[in-house]
Amino acid sequence: MLPQGLKDQFAAAIRRMLRPVVRQLVAYGVTYPALDQMIRELYVETAEHDFALPHKRLTDSRVALMTGLNRKEIARLRHGPRTPDAPTEVEDTAVTRVIGRWMGGPPFSDARGRPRALPYEDTRKRTATFSRLVRERGIDVPVRSVLDELIRTGVASVDDAGVVHLQQEANVPAGDLEGKLTLLASDPGELFSTIVHNVENPEKPWLQRKVVYDNIGSDALEALRESSRSTGEEFIRRSNVLLSENDRDRTPDAPGGKQSRVVLGVYYYEETEADAKKVFEGDPPLPGRITRSR
Repeated sequence: MLPQGLKDQFAAAIRRMLRPVVRQLVAYGVTYPALDQMIRELYVETAEHDFALPHKRLTDSRVALMTGLNRKEIARLRHGPRTPDAPTEVEDTAVTRVIGRWMGGPPFSDARGRPRALPYEDTRKRTATFSRLVRERGIDVPVRSVLDELIRTGVASVDDAGVVHLQQEANVPAGDLEGKLTLLASDPGELFSTIVHNVENPEKPWLQRKVVYDNIGSDALEALRESSRSTGEEFIRRSNVLLSENDRDRTPDAPGGKQSRVVLGVYYYEETEADAKKVFEGDPPLPGRITRSR
C-alpha cells in the first residue's frame, strides 16, 4: 500500500495517462456509462484474480473492501450471468442513432435506405428535416450540437443552401483498424506494467528508456520520422535475433526453466510544444528533456 502522499501522486499520474484514452473513447463513440461498466467489472475481476488469499474463500465483503464498490453491486457482478472475456456492450451514441434512423427508410431515406438530403428545418411540420430527425430519436441535446458533432467527425456536411447531407454511412475511422486495435489491447499495458515493475523493484529494473527534445523545428519532422523508423527497425531486427536464440520453439537447446513471454519494443511520438504545455487541473508536470552532461 502506498503512503498517502505517493498515492496522490500515483492518482495524478494515472489521470494524465488516461487523458489520451478518454479522448479516443469520445472520438470513437464509447460513452461514459460503457466505460463505467468496464471499470466496475475490471475492479472485481482483478480483486478475484490477483488479491485472493490462499486457502480462503474470497467473500463479497472483502471484494467490496478492496474495490470500494458496495456489496449489492459486487454480488451483481460476481454472481450474475457473466461470460468470460465477453466484450462490454457499447451503447449507441447520438451520432450512431441519427445515422441509423437517417438510413432507416421514409421519410429520411428512400425505401432502399439511401439517405436523403435534409433541410435543417422547415415551417411545414410534415417535411423531413434534420431537426425533425434528431427530435424523433429523443436525443437530449440541442439539434445544432448534434449537427456540429456530425460535421466534426466527417459524417455529415451542410451545403450553401443549408441542406444537410450524410457523407458516411458508418461512424468508423478509416484504416486497418482491427489490426491496430489488437496492438492497442496489448502494447500500452505492457509498457505500463514495465514502469510499475521498475517502481516496485528498483534493485532489478527492466529496460525502460526514452529520449526527449522539445525544440525541434517542424521542417525537420519528416526526415526524423524516416530516420527513426530505420533506427527502430534495426533495433527490432536485432531484438528478434536475440529473443529467437532463447526461444525453445526456435532453439531446442536454449536455456530451460519456467516458460516466460518477453517483449522488446520501440515507438516514436511527436506533439507541438503548445500541446505539450497544456496543463489541466490535477495533472502532474511532464518530465523535462534528456540532456547530455559535458
